[in-house]
Amino acid sequence: MCTGYLAGLTAEEDAADPPPPSVGPGPARTALVAALGELLGTAPPPRREPVGAELFDTLLRAGDRAVETAGKRELLLAVELADTGLSLRAKSRAAWRLRAQALDALGHAAAATEAYERTLALGSTHPETPVLLSIAREKRECLATAVGLFPADTAGGRETAGDLETGGAEAGAASATPVAGPTFAAAVGAEAMPGVVREAFTAYVTEQMSRYGAGDARVRELAGAYGTYCRILDQGRMADPLLAGARPVGVADFRGLVAGKTACVVVGPGRFEEAGDYELVVRCDDFRSGERADVHAVADPACESWHRPAGVRLLFADPGETWRETVRRAVPGAQDGLGDTSLRRPLQDPALLGDDGWGPETSAAFTVLRLLDHLDVSPRLDVHGAGRLRPEERRWITSRAKDRTKTRTALR
Repeated sequence: MCTGYLAGLTAEEDAADPPPPSVGPGPARTALVAALGELLGTAPPPRREPVGAELFDTLLRAGDRAVETAGKRELLLAVELADTGLSLRAKSRAAWRLRAQALDALGHAAAATEAYERTLALGSTHPETPVLLSIAREKRECLATAVGLFPADTAGGRETAGDLETGGAEAGAASATPVAGPTFAAAVGAEAMPGVVREAFTAYVTEQMSRYGAGDARVRELAGAYGTYCRILDQGRMADPLLAGARPVGVADFRGLVAGKTACVVVGPGRFEEAGDYELVVRCDDFRSGERADVHAVADPACESWHRPAGVRLLFADPGETWRETVRRAVPGAQDGLGDTSLRRPLQDPALLGDDGWGPETSAAFTVLRLLDHLDVSPRLDVHGAGRLRPEERRWITSRAKDRTKTRTALR
């Protein structure tokens, strides 16, 4: 495979399938060629066993260089190198991680997710692996949401990935009939490379906005999914993935944490005696020592409960610089997970609620309650102590209450 790749580096092939502009044929490809040369020079003659640690490490280094080059041919080569490594050492965490990264860059989200999961199951301690797994899952969720919002408009997307990458998008753009939906669905279904999917996604969002208007609820949700997908491609999750020693928690992660669980939001710092009645207890800003907090929602950076143990800590702040400053208050070891930038302003974020009617004074309790209500994955959702909230927040809750007692309001 290595000699075949090197033999294929002709001027004609490079012109037909150039590497991405961001890397070009320069340093990244040069490093790859050097790594392949080292691998070929280290490889033993056929049938010579065993394969030593030096050769195995050289093989994985060549795979890493192929991923860094980021061209399609190089990524396919990286998958082959990873598979070769796994044929030699089936439980190699590094080989599984290489396979996952190459598949992820190719757009093969399902296989990449499986490979990341295998890496973690084998005991990977690489700090980025859980973050990359979350990214892969969130990208899949964004695309699945986008394809499903207008099923009639995405039906019939049966082109192959080859059709899409060799002119399907251009053909669609030239047609007077709206075809961006089927083209986008085909790109997603074929697991085309992210650049191809993004181009088709952009055309689809543009077409749907033109057809239905930006005020349409489904169009707004589509635009939110598009924004999240592009943000992930451009920025990853967060620049600080080990904030206070905690794992970053994005929207998809939080939805998974909440899904199927009875949940309650507790307003105020007092003792909460009914915690045993719920599978998920959310405390907000300050709460007493010893109180259970599966989720701790913070809107007041001056709160005094940063050091209290919590499963996941969500920090609500805007603009981004304020949020980053607030994050720095997190105490190492006080939480297992920390909400990332995708959860810093769920009320205003068009990828979530997209409700601009609430200002910076909105309470943490109301914000996290709205987020849980929007995700709509909890069979029971109660708020305790709603009387402590601002009048407009109480009115919103009262208008949607399914049941009420003196201290509890049920939204489910």
